[in-house]
Amino acid sequence: MDWIKFCKNAGRGVSKEVLKVYKSDLRTKQYGRGKGGDITLEGDKVGEEIIIRHLKELGLNIYFISEEIGELKIGRFKKPTDADYIVIVDPLDGSFNFKNKIGHFGTSIAVLNPNYEVIAGYVRDIPNKMEYYAEKGGGCFVDGKRVHTRTDSDKIDILLECSPRSSHADIEFLSRAFLSTRRARAFGSVALDLCRVADGRFHSLIYSGCSRYLDVAAGIFLVKEAGGIVTDFNGNEQITKGTKLIAKNLLASANKKVHEKLLKNRWIIPPR
Repeated sequence: MDWIKFCKNAGRGVSKEVLKVYKSDLRTKQYGRGKGGDITLEGDKVGEEIIIRHLKELGLNIYFISEEIGELKIGRFKKPTDADYIVIVDPLDGSFNFKNKIGHFGTSIAVLNPNYEVIAGYVRDIPNKMEYYAEKGGGCFVDGKRVHTRTDSDKIDILLECSPRSSHADIEFLSRAFLSTRRARAFGSVALDLCRVADGRFHSLIYSGCSRYLDVAAGIFLVKEAGGIVTDFNGNEQITKGTKLIAKNLLASANKKVHEKLLKNRWIIPPR
């Protein structure tokens, strides 16, 4: 099964239709809360429906997990591990940006085998029409060009994401990291943030208060395939269990030196 080809076809279909919504008055239309807990927008709904339609055309047994519909069995099987594949999707990551006409949002697709191992990841930057993708062991690519995480560690540029679920300790860690780096930005789409680490534009993403695997499943895979490291704020690499994210915070870094430097700052207040 060529999952990269599938993801590109589905992602481009999502991009085309979601951009139509983005440019119309339907951009702010809401449908209540999805299974993921956030308000479902027209863009979320349209994107999810397109991906489901593409998956049904494959004729495979697929256990589908998405922000809006929650869980869906495509085909005939009893439990997730009986499926041929598990597909985890965030049809519209960066919904707040989308709703407020801020051009930074995307769609994210991760494909897992029945052992819960990610075997393919795809993220599309919808406004910029950029595609990030990887297959297990094959490296990370952007629009056909292989990319790698940064190798330097002297002057660090970071991305920040912080949710209301963050603990006081995690917010303090974000503050210390902010004070010890050269530049910090917060763009509002964690899937695209992880892509910016994977392609070498930033050294690290510091994300506190995370709770949903679907937000980060593809992005984490892309960072690792590009040569990066992903742990929680304590340096634990075991951050998932099955299709669940068990870590409450994430640190994705370009290389080991950057990662260790940021982890050290969890306990040390840098001088100004």
